[in-house]
Amino acid sequence: MAKFYPDKPGFFNGSEGEEQVYKAFQSLDSRYVVFHSFRWVGDGSRSDMEGEADFVVFHPDYGILVIEVKDGDISYENGCWYSTPRDTHQKKIISPFLQAVSSKHRIIDELNKHMRFVPWTFHAVWFTNFDKSQIHDYPLEAPREIILDTDDLSWPEEAIHKVFAFWYEQFKIRRVRLSAEDIKHCVDILQPTIRIAQTVRTSLEGQEKETVRLTNQQYALLHFLQEQDMAAIHGPAGTGKTILAVEKAKMLANNGEDVLLLCFNEFLWERLRNMELNHHITIHNERTLAEELMPDTTIPLKEVISRFEVFFAEKFDDTAWKYKNVIVDEAQDFPSDVLAHIYQLVQDRGGIFYVFYDREQSIITRKLPDGTLKENASAWIDRSMDCRLVLYQNCRNTAEISKSLSCIGKIKFKGYVNENHGETPMVQFCTQEKDIISAAESFVNQNIGAGISLSDMVILTTHTLKNSILGNAGEITKIPLAHKQEPGKLWFTTVRRFKGLEAKAVLIIDIKTSELLDETSRRLLYVGCSRASAKLKVLILDDVRRRDYPEFLAALGPKMERRKDIADWLGMYLEK
Repeated sequence: MAKFYPDKPGFFNGSEGEEQVYKAFQSLDSRYVVFHSFRWVGDGSRSDMEGEADFVVFHPDYGILVIEVKDGDISYENGCWYSTPRDTHQKKIISPFLQAVSSKHRIIDELNKHMRFVPWTFHAVWFTNFDKSQIHDYPLEAPREIILDTDDLSWPEEAIHKVFAFWYEQFKIRRVRLSAEDIKHCVDILQPTIRIAQTVRTSLEGQEKETVRLTNQQYALLHFLQEQDMAAIHGPAGTGKTILAVEKAKMLANNGEDVLLLCFNEFLWERLRNMELNHHITIHNERTLAEELMPDTTIPLKEVISRFEVFFAEKFDDTAWKYKNVIVDEAQDFPSDVLAHIYQLVQDRGGIFYVFYDREQSIITRKLPDGTLKENASAWIDRSMDCRLVLYQNCRNTAEISKSLSCIGKIKFKGYVNENHGETPMVQFCTQEKDIISAAESFVNQNIGAGISLSDMVILTTHTLKNSILGNAGEITKIPLAHKQEPGKLWFTTVRRFKGLEAKAVLIIDIKTSELLDETSRRLLYVGCSRASAKLKVLILDDVRRRDYPEFLAALGPKMERRKDIADWLGMYLEK
């Protein structure tokens, strides 16, 4: 079977023809590589700013074929192609050959930047409800040899070979065989150019910038958001909310729009600032926004946020607000009244307002003067934002960590777990603090031995640094600990402070067995575990007495009888 990118079908955009061709291509042999729904952004060398090829097919003996698919009743009149869907009967103009040619040239341009010899690249159009034998005369842009029809769905390989043969004869050129390495090089070049998005990584070494291959769902969401002024995007941990928030800000900035990109976490704010984004993007968290807006610059750091929230609600001059467009990441952590105020300010200016949030990461509670709890931001978003969308595919964690997060975070999306497999997350119960320190040392040594650098490793406490078992420790396995990322040191911080970031290897400490019954502690565990992209271990201080275990297990869930059942409940492997 052919190798598909992505490996699972995404959206067919309501096109029955696209789905038919996809299924037909599943009969191709393993020498073929097929890109479905290949979206691209222009590089400025041509007039097209963006486009999409329905299919891009690679074959080692022939080269590359870009295929545009159209279904419905097809006709050509007065120099225009028309498609009439059989369900709506609404005739519309289409430009399939122009679309295919544009995608072909964009691919050639990109390959030319990176390859000395670019594979021969051609184009074709597939009319899936069309019988080309009924027509004898075609316009010059559409030789009948590059048109595939409904009969070709049964014999796709033969049809593709005929198209390639036509182009080789047309240009009087010889075929050049592609090696497996050639095709892989093409894939590595083209796949990132679907859409490039920077991702925040926990690495100080050169403040490296990485790119991620956005899923079809994410790209479709970005495309949809171009038409929306106000939107709320909810997604579990690892679904790329920060990536999309940054990307949306970049889309606005690239159009010359000034935009405020607002996050909550201090470390994430630092990372975003280090990404050197477009000068039209201003990056703030609540503290730095407060320092910009409040006239009093002598307020102690610990009081800035609390005073700002009162100032913003009661004293701020709304006419002084300068941000027409606002993108909010980690929106669930902000005070709901601050979000509501910013939302109104943006509405008054006819701007754009997006919030990215995860209800399960709501770990901050705030109280009113009378002691009652304030409405959290997630509840305000769900109540106030009419356009709400959901991300469901995990694109950060391995499949095994994703499964664990599904258990801890009660995530029910069927497509949440990805196909990127790795090690099963581990949980270890310790009865004494010294056992936790010993297990932590073992975790660090094992990962160093596996080639994971200190900059890709982090220890997170679900408590405060002061109350952590490692609170007074200056080092572990003779490696200095630091409360922020520093070269040559192991980062040790809290789950709350590390929100929004990620590391290859994550160790969670300080959570107690009894705390698994507490909703806030469970959410902290969920947030902490979601930071691990590859390796995860949780050390639990077992504070439940043996005689109290039956009652505790009964409260935790049905059919719980032993520690292994707790490990299963967490979606982890029990290490003894």
